Amino acid sequence: MSEPKAPPSPAPRSETVRHTLLEELRRGAATAWELSTRLGLRERDVTPHLEHLARSLRARGERLSVTPAHCLRCGYAFDERRSLAKPSRCPACRGERIEAPRFRVDTGGG
Repeated sequence: MSEPKAPPSPAPRSETVRHTLLEELRRGAATAWELSTRLGLRERDVTPHLEHLARSLRARGERLSVTPAHCLRCGYAFDERRSLAKPSRCPACRGERIEAPRFRVDTGGG
């Protein structure tokens, strides 16, 4: 007979990650990459947290403000883009040097 397996360790609570993310964004604007290095997450894991945070902030009368990504080659701004992830290529010139979007928290009062 083998010994019973220990129960799996609980996953880190995402509320803690989102709270830390919120505090970082209240300190000032940052890209997903900057946030990932500060929080110790993969860059691709920051975007879902940002999307959830945007919904939570609306309920509090605040909002997630996004400075859109733009192409460093031709200057095309991704103003209409809904995804919070960094685009991979410019639709105007097909360039791949894209400045990532920047995020910050705006309060309802100002």
